[in-house]
Amino acid sequence: MEKEIKNDVRGAILLHLDEIERTLAWLSDKTQIPYPTLYSVFKQRTFVLSDRNLAKINKTLDTDFIND
Repeated sequence: MEKEIKNDVRGAILLHLDEIERTLAWLSDKTQIPYPTLYSVFKQRTFVLSDRNLAKINKTLDTDFIND
């Protein structure tokens, strides 16, 4: 399962957040993406990560993650 998570942009973002010791709540606050949306995308995986929200996340984290 861990290999699967690393190959998915959502998993990569979660790993990055863990490395910089930030939470989804922090990310929600900084990106203005509602926490329930982030939870559904990253934890429940019931929604895909939209390009719009990915752009907000990249800007906030100063990263260049891409949706595959």
